[in-house]
Amino acid sequence: MPSTSTRFVLSAETSRRLFVVDFTGLGSACLAIPVLRGLEMANPAIRYTYPQNAVLGDDHLRAASGLQGLVELTPSHWRRFDRSDWPLMAQLIERHQIDAVINFRNPDPGVDRRYLDFREWLRNSRPDLRWHDLYDVPDVGRLHVHDRMTAVLRSAGLPVAPAPDQWLAGSEPSRNEIGLFSSASASAKRWPVDRWMELARELAPDGASFAVLGGAGGDEAIDALRLAERLGTVVPPNRVVLAPAGGIRTLAARLSSMSVLVSNDTGVGHLAAACGTPVVSVFLSTIASVWAPRPRAGIAVQSLIGARCPNQRPAQGNCVRHYDDCIAPCHLDLTAQQVATAVRTVLSTSRGEHVVP
Repeated sequence: MPSTSTRFVLSAETSRRLFVVDFTGLGSACLAIPVLRGLEMANPAIRYTYPQNAVLGDDHLRAASGLQGLVELTPSHWRRFDRSDWPLMAQLIERHQIDAVINFRNPDPGVDRRYLDFREWLRNSRPDLRWHDLYDVPDVGRLHVHDRMTAVLRSAGLPVAPAPDQWLAGSEPSRNEIGLFSSASASAKRWPVDRWMELARELAPDGASFAVLGGAGGDEAIDALRLAERLGTVVPPNRVVLAPAGGIRTLAARLSSMSVLVSNDTGVGHLAAACGTPVVSVFLSTIASVWAPRPRAGIAVQSLIGARCPNQRPAQGNCVRHYDDCIAPCHLDLTAQQVATAVRTVLSTSRGEHVVP
């Protein structure tokens, strides 16, 4: 369903104010920050709002992001575009003299009806407000999220300069430590526990220690504790530690010290990449070419069953049952040996060693 929005080109030479619509997850923010930095570099007078998220909600990390044009973080629940929030959205748009909405999310307008309803509602009072949606980007299913955001901005006449993906990078890792993050917001994104056990058994002879990163709480924290306990049966216990999630700043500091992180497709992988830590990403129900982190050295290991699933949505980059308790075989075709090979390749590359094909 094509967008009916009026095409309008913004001028990069004058001050422009944007209401930016995006997802509110940790990964989305980590991917967006380099794009927004590039936007500011090419358009110094630009000002914009962005949704509240864990990264920019932390004062230290927000300062580290280097964003100067961000004038306000909008409430994260506004992503639903509930009718009760429309008046407050309209007030914010007036208060900041917004002249364009930039929508980075949901390339399929069929699943974003409330956003479209809001757009039509606001046009009655702000016919001059311009709308630039990801729906309008051609061949969107072939593009990584970073390139999708850049394409939307450029369609609005706003150039985006190259900016480093490792915007949170600090000192070089000081430990021979492999991080393991097995949690995820949806079960369809979780690699089975027995595969994590096999991975540790495969890598144990290499002499590294393992840090099991805890989830944010609830089942994710319990899963991490159980994994750490079980790893102690296949790896010397003194080489396994459980690292509680803590706050976002603590998590970033811990990720920065690791040699490599192995993670399900989750925001923690994107945060590690922002820190400059190599990431081996395990993709099951989501598509790596769309959602993979972009670290200095990293590998995305893709379930071919998941990528070819008839429930896959190329424009979304994930499966229709992405947030269901799906037990489809996409969980089963990635072996521990495949992931271990990726880990060794990443470590060799980051150390400058020659990797034999």
